[in-house]
Amino acid sequence: MKNILSVLALLLAVAAWGDRVRVVPTTTLKSETSNNTSAADSYRGSNNGNLPAGNVSKVPLRSLLYPGATIKLLVAMQGWFGNPKHSSVGYNSADPAQVRRQLADMKSRGFDGVTIAWYGSDAKEQSNLATLTVKAEAEKVPGMVFALRVNEGAIKWYAHGLSPTDALIFHMSYAADSYFTSPAYLRIYGRPVVFEFGLESLDIDWDRVKSAVRGNPLWIFRNASGFTRPDSAGAFAWGAANNFDYLDRFYGKAFAQRSLLTVGNTYKGFDDRLASWSKDRVVEQRCGQTWLDTFAYVNKFYSARNQLLYLMVSTWNDYEEGTEIEAGIDNCLTLSAAISDNSLGWTLSGKGRENTIDHYTVFISADGQNLMPLANLPNVEHALDLARYELTPGTYTLYVKAIGKPSIRNLMSNPVRWAILPRVSGGVEKGRLVSGRWWGVGATKCGA
Repeated sequence: MKNILSVLALLLAVAAWGDRVRVVPTTTLKSETSNNTSAADSYRGSNNGNLPAGNVSKVPLRSLLYPGATIKLLVAMQGWFGNPKHSSVGYNSADPAQVRRQLADMKSRGFDGVTIAWYGSDAKEQSNLATLTVKAEAEKVPGMVFALRVNEGAIKWYAHGLSPTDALIFHMSYAADSYFTSPAYLRIYGRPVVFEFGLESLDIDWDRVKSAVRGNPLWIFRNASGFTRPDSAGAFAWGAANNFDYLDRFYGKAFAQRSLLTVGNTYKGFDDRLASWSKDRVVEQRCGQTWLDTFAYVNKFYSARNQLLYLMVSTWNDYEEGTEIEAGIDNCLTLSAAISDNSLGWTLSGKGRENTIDHYTVFISADGQNLMPLANLPNVEHALDLARYELTPGTYTLYVKAIGKPSIRNLMSNPVRWAILPRVSGGVEKGRLVSGRWWGVGATKCGA
């Protein structure tokens, strides 16, 4: 009787191993490891902190924010690539197909809109051509908005002999006709929003600008000083070239001026040593920690009861200042996997930290190329018990993928071979061979 109970107990234990699994591929190794961003396939990275084009986490950005956040997420875009005065990154910013890819990539990461550096109305100016393309393509993407970041270069380089005030009126009158009328243009309180960048240093009669420009735009000024300007509707942070004291000061002043619009800021780091305008400024990325810490600053000052309305990431694609997130953020880690007995385990190595990993996905494949997800595990787990999966006998390949926190580069492990062989001898049940050991009801030692 005791022997019968033991056999029944073993049968129940085997049944509890888990569900039978049929490997039905839903993705491929190529898809899980190749470039899934709008960065050009030909882009090979740079020594100021930009990665080569690759596979990037599409975990929603909102997961880095406080619970219940209703923040609208914007990302700052540069439209000058394709101009020979700028670095070659493998694409032209005014190419509709490229802009279409960029907006789709932004949307897939959780962005609600884009602000674009704009240097005025001159038709041959690369940024205006790119902005016209962004407008046309944004209008095709439900829920996607865009807005101008009017750069001081519009006045310094394209004033056409006019005073700073008249030059700004000239360019903004064009903007009113060409951009403010778009259904995709960013509006707050029913008014088009314009971000200024560097105009605060120029001698501009803002009262005259406001009375002359159609559409009654809301002007949002850069840095905390925007909260104290009588001509400003609010301020946006642009702290990538600064240390975290900048964010403390900015959010501190924002709390003192709650009637004005606050646009927060996050970034991965800064390194302008490849830019023609370089000032040799560097804010280290710290293997993704700077990125995570700037979100932590938002969560330090805001909550579901005290919402930040807008957040702007700087930047999407400023490769020259080393702030782009288009190609992904480096967490300085590698991933390796191995089987021990019936357990698949994995380890991280490198100088980065595991807090840059969102979760792990284990894939299984019958041919090493066509994959099926087998399990998702939190970033604190480093092993999967394979014995719980009842699979058809055969040879399989396993991979572990570390899915990064939002916009951080994903990691794929080495392939791991796993053999499940039938074992029938004198009515003995099938077993499974895992790293040289048999598992299963009545299984005997391999070769017996």
